[in-house]
Amino acid sequence: MKTTTWTMLTTLFAACGRDVAEVAPDAPARYAPPVACGTRLPGLSFDGLENAADYGTQLAALDLQAVADPYDFGAEIGLVRGLVNYMLGRETGTSFTRAEAEAAGALGRGVLGAIAITGGARVDLTFLRRGLYYAYPCSTSLPHDLAELVARYGDYATWPSVALDCAPPKGMPRRVYSNADAGVYVAETLDGTGVRETEVLFTELRADDDNLDFAVYTPAGQLTDRSTFATTGDSNIVAAAPYTCMTCHVDRATWAFSVQRPTGTGAGCK
Repeated sequence: MKTTTWTMLTTLFAACGRDVAEVAPDAPARYAPPVACGTRLPGLSFDGLENAADYGTQLAALDLQAVADPYDFGAEIGLVRGLVNYMLGRETGTSFTRAEAEAAGALGRGVLGAIAITGGARVDLTFLRRGLYYAYPCSTSLPHDLAELVARYGDYATWPSVALDCAPPKGMPRRVYSNADAGVYVAETLDGTGVRETEVLFTELRADDDNLDFAVYTPAGQLTDRSTFATTGDSNIVAAAPYTCMTCHVDRATWAFSVQRPTGTGAGCK
């Protein structure tokens, strides 16, 4: 069982603004993904490249069987290698077989698509990101809404909490709740007296690796696939989840997305 300390948690949220909900090791077997692939989730207005509505059609038109088996992606930059491994459900590796990609389901098809769209020459990062955005909610056993989160783990509002005057990734105050016994951590970005968004980081949804999983919920408690982040000049952007979260929580030595307390990230609170 992977462990998370409270000190690590508070540093994580202060530094990068993603939350952590930890599930029991057998969670993938007990909980189904919350939505079907390609479901248009509610949330903020979003014009990011991941949000193009024609991804499914484009993927279906590609010849995934033409991708070399096995396929070697060791020449790709670290971020691409990390994303490919993440989507295949593992931490490391520089090649994969067709059987491994097929076993990864929709996320594995997303990896094959990002290669097929280049004619097998390389992994296209844009198409890979679009595949992650399209398939992640239907491939990960995230709670469908905050009510389900509470049903699984209990009422986080009753857990020990810490208040952050300003979290750099958000440029706003945050309130972080911790259930150390369950390994579940929830952070709310506060906008006046209201909650702008709730973010949860899961450390145990994956049975076989240390990669993290990420969930974002709207003020109404609905699962969404985007979040607001601070930028320079006291402005904000709406960016895709989990990709934006992952770029904060990546180990740049291994390119696994396993860093629970990233430091030096976030453009707010300067």
